[in-house]
Amino acid sequence: MLYAVTGILKDGSEDRLAGLQDAFNEHLSQPFRRLRVAGTLCDGSGRKKGFLALIEADTIEQAEAYLRESPVYRADLYERTDVSEYEIQVGAIAGI
Repeated sequence: MLYAVTGILKDGSEDRLAGLQDAFNEHLSQPFRRLRVAGTLCDGSGRKKGFLALIEADTIEQAEAYLRESPVYRADLYERTDVSEYEIQVGAIAGI
């Protein structure tokens, strides 16, 4: 199944986020996770406001574990997070 994993950053988290960039990039490149797409969510002015990833997992619990393993999550920089089953209705993602 495909899951959307989102995290919206807390206001003022930019300085701490910069220090986690290498660890976050390592988290995104884990070979045992099937990450299909990931990227930054930005506000109208182009300022980073969160992250979105689409991952393949067998259960929602596995997708939630992926979120909890994130260095950004562990640093408590998210105001809110969500993990939802994602159903493609228009378009396609390669390999799915």
